[in-house]
Amino acid sequence: MPRNKIRILIADDELFIREGLKEALEKPHFQIDLTANGVGARDMIRAAPYDLVVLDLRMPGLSGMELLEEIRDESPDTQSILLTAHGNVTTAVAAMKLGAFDFVTKPVEIDHLRLLVDRALENLELLQENRSLQDRLKTQDSFRRIVRRSSAMQEAVKTVKQVAMSDVPVLLRGETGSGKELIARAIHERSRRSDRPFVAVNCGGFTEELFASELFGHVRGAFTGAHADKPGRFTLAESGTLFLDEIGEIALKNQVELLRVLEAGEFQPVGDPKTHMANVRIIAATNRDLSAGIKNDQFRADLYYRLEVVPIDIPALRERREDIPLLAEIFLEESCRAHDQGRKTISSEAMQMLTNHSWPGNVRELRNLIQRLVVTAPSRTIRSEHLPQALVAVESGSSQISFQLGASIEAVEAELIRQTLVRITSNRREAASLLGISVRALQYKLKKYGIR
Repeated sequence: MPRNKIRILIADDELFIREGLKEALEKPHFQIDLTANGVGARDMIRAAPYDLVVLDLRMPGLSGMELLEEIRDESPDTQSILLTAHGNVTTAVAAMKLGAFDFVTKPVEIDHLRLLVDRALENLELLQENRSLQDRLKTQDSFRRIVRRSSAMQEAVKTVKQVAMSDVPVLLRGETGSGKELIARAIHERSRRSDRPFVAVNCGGFTEELFASELFGHVRGAFTGAHADKPGRFTLAESGTLFLDEIGEIALKNQVELLRVLEAGEFQPVGDPKTHMANVRIIAATNRDLSAGIKNDQFRADLYYRLEVVPIDIPALRERREDIPLLAEIFLEESCRAHDQGRKTISSEAMQMLTNHSWPGNVRELRNLIQRLVVTAPSRTIRSEHLPQALVAVESGSSQISFQLGASIEAVEAELIRQTLVRITSNRREAASLLGISVRALQYKLKKYGIR
């Protein structure tokens, strides 16, 4: 049951400081208690956890540092603000690594302390909301884990609802890292096959020679190294769903083999004279323009039309900016738990910069950045100065790059291509157009310069 009062404890061995702080922070909905030493503070916190404690680092009996460790272990939600003398800033920063929200140097600037108190309590509220959200997400299926505040994502989810209960093939189209596998799982979990296997396959990871063996399996002795029978992905997904990710990476020869299975509903393991029925639902995904691949003789038209019975376009993260704050909060909570870190929050300025970023790597890039910040940011609040310099430079309005005089033409060209893909668009066709070269030329240069 929520309390009507915010409970705050001020612990300082100097009477005029603790009394002065209480008077300065007093609000109708605050219950502020005082103690003159660390032992008294520990006993009061053990008796009933506080929302916020203001601690002097040096107190008789039990130091603020020792008390902070106990708060972290026994009452991890409690927000802590440390008071320190000018000479103890290094110690205070070390204490923040133990979970302190922030610190204030003496003599205390009251307006600054009030601001920190407000931020600490906002952080507490956010942590509690995030925990409630995560508890709900744990009990929900993939469909309910799709963040869809944006109209673009709502449109995609609407189609997911419509096709889930049928067995028609679905083609998910979207940039790398946009969440296509989550959508595929959501379709499976809402289908009649939900109690059967969901098998995900990265088609870009198979060589032309191993494709048939990986998808259809092989029998012992079928080829050198085939020491035992091995079931393929179609067998593993029997009666369930087979998710073919990066379908555009399949070689033309292998496309013929896959088309045969989709048309006949049966497959033949390598080295096996018998055919097997293929009772699976196919969901494919691509980050390529397959229709353009047809024109360039890189993708078979008949396979394309077999797969594209129901196309679903997954918007890039930059096209669903309304979803970024909630996604960031979810990833923040997940990462803090995974890396055994004290709970953190993101400042409003940093969150705005995250929201404005173009995210060429989409949701995957956002998740990876949040994981990095949880580990590397030294304070409980992730601020703009903790963000990567490249992101800060772009969000501050910089659209220029500089080169050192004397750099080779190849080095300049490589960096121009790299920055275009990172800072403007990850779509290679669009990037090629901006750079004034053909897509084929861009692909050649990417390979030449080792740009991924």
